[in-house]
Amino acid sequence: MAGSSSNTSKAAKAAVKNLEARLAELRGEIDEVMAELAEKTGAKASATADDVADTGEWLLDDLRSAIADLKRQASEAEQKVVEQTREHPVQTLAVAFGVGFLVSMLLRR
Repeated sequence: MAGSSSNTSKAAKAAVKNLEARLAELRGEIDEVMAELAEKTGAKASATADDVADTGEWLLDDLRSAIADLKRQASEAEQKVVEQTREHPVQTLAVAFGVGFLVSMLLRR
């Protein structure tokens, strides 16, 4: 029986060594997969960051264009008001008085 126990012990030790070796292989494979995943994720994140930056630049350009258009429209409106005031000073004065009177009446209530 001692020989049988010795053989079982050797077989168990061999099985443990085999499992340890396989476990080490699996750990290595997991490390490789994790490294590859990290690399792909980093590349994807970098591409996404670039897309966001491009979109931000596009929006900024659109905002600048819209601001320029608003400035142009405000300038044109100002010129029209100045022209109308020069052409019809009495009417302009009467309209300004009327608007001021209405505003004062509304604020009293």
